[in-house]
Amino acid sequence: MTGNSIGLNEKTKYIIGMMLIMVICLAGGAFANPGDSKIISVSMINQDPDPAIAGNIVELRIGVENKGGESAENIVLELLPQYPFEMVPGDNPIQEIGTIKPYMDGSDMKIIKFRLRVDRDANEGQYGLEIWEYEEGKRDKIRVEKTITIDVANRECAEIIYIDKVELVPGRQTNMKFTINNVGSAPLRDLTFSWENEDDVILPVGSDNTKYIKYLDVGEKTELSYDVIADSNAAPGLYKLQLSLKYDDSTTGVEKEIATIAGVYVGGETDFDVAFSESSMGEYSFTIANIGSNPAYSVSVIVPEQKNWKVSGSNSAIIGNLNKGDYTVASFNLQQSRVLSSLGQDKTITDERKAKYLSGNRTMPDRQSNTVEIEIAYTDTMGNRKTVKNIVSINANSESDAKSAYLSRGGKANPTQKGITTTQWIALGLGVIIVVFLYRRHRKKKLK
Repeated sequence: MTGNSIGLNEKTKYIIGMMLIMVICLAGGAFANPGDSKIISVSMINQDPDPAIAGNIVELRIGVENKGGESAENIVLELLPQYPFEMVPGDNPIQEIGTIKPYMDGSDMKIIKFRLRVDRDANEGQYGLEIWEYEEGKRDKIRVEKTITIDVANRECAEIIYIDKVELVPGRQTNMKFTINNVGSAPLRDLTFSWENEDDVILPVGSDNTKYIKYLDVGEKTELSYDVIADSNAAPGLYKLQLSLKYDDSTTGVEKEIATIAGVYVGGETDFDVAFSESSMGEYSFTIANIGSNPAYSVSVIVPEQKNWKVSGSNSAIIGNLNKGDYTVASFNLQQSRVLSSLGQDKTITDERKAKYLSGNRTMPDRQSNTVEIEIAYTDTMGNRKTVKNIVSINANSESDAKSAYLSRGGKANPTQKGITTTQWIALGLGVIIVVFLYRRHRKKKLK
């Protein structure tokens, strides 16, 4: 019994001793290895944005650590982009890190940045990206390959790119179109567009201010049309439209809204009515009325050069500002140039006088005109200079006017040639009858 106990204790001591030796050897190997080598670790720290958006640029931050006790020299990091990624033009996929000191890890690690562009047609999902780490000159011999994962999402984005009308005339119905464009990389569904003017100066006609779009594909655009009208009593000026476009973001499930503003000018041009008023001694007066919806500034009335009329003196009159609904009178000394055809039927004007008139290189017109062209030049509320033309009827055309115009040019009536009118022929006939009657009566008395 005693012998066996002693033998068992010796075995136990032997086993325990061997185990201690093994533990010491393993521990010595474990603690000795890092101090005698370099251990390089490559990992992705983060990406910006996360997830990457199709069609946009994503920046990768790669961490490089040395967990060993020996310096790592001439370290190179190389990125191998593949679909849907490509390097941003000008950026290098190979970056030299240089020397990484021992135990340079954790907060002491080196951060290397790469920029990649994501294809705009890329589908949502996770994509692998390969990175190689090696010492300079040993790329094809000794390298460590690592694959990192990048999350990609589609971008849903729309914009209001165009309003076709920026000027509205008060009181006049105008068609105004808004263009919505899908500038993202994912289709848009169930869009709601609306607009409003907080002063209610501009309002839609025949519909409300909200329209719906069921589907808008990538790169497509659509037009939303409204009939609008500006208050006829609105003061000229720039008015603000508040625009809103809402849609659901399929990646987050959250409703997005694009809120922006646009300016629309109310005012602009106006219109005029010109009417003949009266004439006296060659002076013709015209009534000019502002019949539009806007005031007119620096108004001038002009009689342009025309073949039927001739102006004596100034051919323009400045009448200043003219508010809507107001009117004024402008007068000009006018002479009709087309008189000879009317005078041709007047026997009091001899061919000799006509020949003398034509000898002054004047062209004899076909007939006398009863209209005159009048121009109204003015500055509108936007500061633009504009001209409105009017054709005005003249009701004071007579043979006496034609004769006066002819005489004012130097012509003279011939007093020796007078035309006999119908009344004069009747009077002459009656006179002859009376003379004959009296003569016969006197003769009868004499015979008796």
